[in-house]
Amino acid sequence: MDFMIKPLKIYVRSVDSISTIVGQVIKYLILVMIGVLTYEAISRTIFNHPDKWALEMTEFINGTYYLLGGAFVLLIGGHVRMDVFYDKWSRRKKAIVDVITFVFSLAYLTGLLLGGISSTSFAIKYAQKNYSAWGPPIAPMKLIATVGISLMLLQVISELIKDITIALGQDTSWIKNVEENL
Repeated sequence: MDFMIKPLKIYVRSVDSISTIVGQVIKYLILVMIGVLTYEAISRTIFNHPDKWALEMTEFINGTYYLLGGAFVLLIGGHVRMDVFYDKWSRRKKAIVDVITFVFSLAYLTGLLLGGISSTSFAIKYAQKNYSAWGPPIAPMKLIATVGISLMLLQVISELIKDITIALGQDTSWIKNVEENL
């Protein structure tokens, strides 16, 4: 079993690093979104020239922020849990419960990923456009969603490996503290 430990450690460190890098880059999309909204507010109120693309672009930026940031949020433990119980449990008990709930996360994310791949393929094949006044192509947003789901799935597997390590009472010194990467 020892030969499996090294590849698992490499997987966890690699995925955690990717999630951290993506999370650190993607956080700046908030500033881009603020810029687009500020531009739209000035253009509409001062120059009486509203742009039909600004609100929809803001929605795309916000969606990208959420979709690509999900894996990082999982890495730092920022997703919603029933903390009423969870916070009071030992680290080992939390890990055991997380291993059990992994099955549900895996099923959900796998379904989303399959749907995302299918939807992205459709959007590319038929040059699908959004039904709006601006009418931008929708394939880039669907591709971003599929990539975000993929990153989340990879991070869920990384968390599973860490949780199994903790649940089995194994050495966890190799698991990097997320705050070290920030």
